Amino acid sequence: MLVELVSECGISPEKLPYTFAGLCLQEPMALITNWLIATICFVCYYNLGKPESEFEKYWKGFYMLFGLSTVFGGLGHTFFYYTDIYGKFPCWTLGILTSFYAGKAMISLYNPLRKKLLTRILIAKAVILWVLAIALKSFLFVTVDAVVAYLIFCGGFGVYFWKKGMEGFKYIVFGVVILIPSAFIFLLKLNPHIWFNKDDLSHVLMMITITFFYFGIRFMANYFKENNTFNVLK
Repeated sequence: MLVELVSECGISPEKLPYTFAGLCLQEPMALITNWLIATICFVCYYNLGKPESEFEKYWKGFYMLFGLSTVFGGLGHTFFYYTDIYGKFPCWTLGILTSFYAGKAMISLYNPLRKKLLTRILIAKAVILWVLAIALKSFLFVTVDAVVAYLIFCGGFGVYFWKKGMEGFKYIVFGVVILIPSAFIFLLKLNPHIWFNKDDLSHVLMMITITFFYFGIRFMANYFKENNTFNVLK
């Protein structure tokens, strides 16, 4: 099967067009890096085993949703010639759900009253930004959703829990710190190379981030098990 890196479909050269099985495809690196993220997510999902707390349940859901979102993300890039921006909607939708699950996992340590309030905030954030992203066909709103979820809910609450003596959260905080440059890479359109653009660089940072998250989740799962308790904060 011949793969040609010369476009016959009028696709911009910067999108690395190629033909395969008679199809007009593009951005092969986006497919590879997205599916590498998906692979890590599905491995983490499997290794987390049966959840024994809300914290573990929502993080396990996070990895499944993130994995699915990046599977569709890779396809959305590859088949953009045929699907246009609409092919990216499944990835965007699942990405926002992924952020919601990360937020739910982080607030699961709070008492029911506070969890209820924070859940409403998470739902409002997700719905508003999803509607804006789809209506305006802009990935910017998905980025804003991710920034709020990971910077505030994972990073901010992670620091708070870490200071409360739950050491496992330091890995989640480290993961957020590693991910922060992604927002600037996207907004400033920093493309190191045509074969390794801003999306690919951001995807590498995501791989490192979700790996650190996994370390934190496993650490805290063991912590809860050893102490025979699930910490609920006031």
